[in-house]
Amino acid sequence: METVERPSQEQAHTLKAAINTAIEQGRLKNDPAQQKSILELDRLLQALRAPALGNKKSALGWLFGKKPRVSDDSQRGLYIWGGVGRGKTMLMDLFFDLAPGEQIGFAKRRVHFHAFMQDVHSRIHLWRQAQKSVKDRSADPIPPLAEGLASEAQLLCFDEFAVTDVADAMLLARLFTGLFSHGVTVVTTSNVAPDLLYKDGLNRSFFLPFIELVKTRMQVIELASPTDYRMEQLINGDIYMEGNNSQDRFNSLWSKMTSGLVVEPAELEVAGRATRYQQACGGLVRETFANLCQKPLGAGDYLALTDRFHTLFLENVPVLHRKDRNAVKRFINLIDTLYDRQMTLIVLADDRPSRLYEITQGTEAFEFQRTVSRLREMQGTDWLNNQGNI
Repeated sequence: METVERPSQEQAHTLKAAINTAIEQGRLKNDPAQQKSILELDRLLQALRAPALGNKKSALGWLFGKKPRVSDDSQRGLYIWGGVGRGKTMLMDLFFDLAPGEQIGFAKRRVHFHAFMQDVHSRIHLWRQAQKSVKDRSADPIPPLAEGLASEAQLLCFDEFAVTDVADAMLLARLFTGLFSHGVTVVTTSNVAPDLLYKDGLNRSFFLPFIELVKTRMQVIELASPTDYRMEQLINGDIYMEGNNSQDRFNSLWSKMTSGLVVEPAELEVAGRATRYQQACGGLVRETFANLCQKPLGAGDYLALTDRFHTLFLENVPVLHRKDRNAVKRFINLIDTLYDRQMTLIVLADDRPSRLYEITQGTEAFEFQRTVSRLREMQGTDWLNNQGNI
C-alpha cells in the first residue's frame, strides 16, 4: 500500500502539496488516477476553511456568525469509490488531518462506517428506552438523532462505506437527509459505485432513495487506479510465516500495510454480544489465535469478521494437541469462513500447515486436512490476485 506521513497544517495547507512532497521524497508513487480525487478534496478543504471565520471565537465571528440556511439540493460532500488498495483511505485520512479542527471551534469525526452504524443503532435504542418513560412510542427517533450527530461534528469522514444490513438500509436515506439539512459535510470511501450499494439486498426498493440522495447531495468520484497497492505488498511475498525471524516479518508487513493510516480498536456485535479487536485499520484487522479460537466464538462471529474486514493478520497460531479440541474446531470453522468469503489471510504460526495438528485420527483430524489444503491455497498467487476483484 502506498504510504505518506501525515502533515500538520503548518507543513502543508493542501492535499496536493502533501502528496507532491511525499512523491519528491520517494515515499509515494505518482498516480494520475488519484488526481481528480485530490483536486476535489482540496476544493472541499477550502470550502470548509472559509466558514471557519464565522466562528464566534474568531475575530470576525460577530460578522459571519449567523449560520446560513442549507439548501435542500446543495452538495454536502464526496463519495470516492474504487477497488481495494487504490489509496482511497490514505487520501481521506490526509484530508481529515488538514481539515479545520477544534482549535477554531470546528468539530470533525473520522470513523469506519460499520462502527458508525453500530453507534447509530445504539443511540436509537437508548432514545426509545427514554421514550418509554414518557409513554410516547409514536415519536420518530431519526430527527433528534440527526440533530445530535450534527451538533457533535460538522464533518463526518466514513471509511469503507458498505450496506449489508436491512436495518441500516431502511434508515439511511432519512438519516443522511437530516445530516445534510443540518449542514454536515460527508466524505466517504467505498469499494463500489453508489448504484451497486446493497445489491440484491432484502427490500432494496426501500434503499433506492438513499442512492439517489448520495448522487444528488455528494459528488461521486471513481478512483480507477490500475495499481492495487495492498496487493503489491502481498503478491510474491511471504504471507504464511513460521521459523526464523517470522515475528519480525509479520510485524513488518503489518507496518507496511497500515503505514500512514489510522490503527484503532474495532468492536463487532453479534446477537447482543460485543467482540473487541484491538488493532484494526480500514479493512485490515490483526488478532491472535487465542482471541479468535480459544474463546467461545462461533460461525456468526466469523461471518461478522468477514463482513467488516477484507484482510486478517492472524498471529501466534500454535501447534495443536488433543487437549485443544475445541480450539481446533473453531480454527477449522474460522478458516472455512475466511475461505468461503474470499478473505485475505496473513498467518504467523509455530509450524507449517501440515504440522499444526499432531492428531491423525478422528473427525477433527480428517477435517483439519481440508484446513491445511485451504491454508496452502490461500497463500498462492492466484488466490491473492483474485482478492483485488472482490
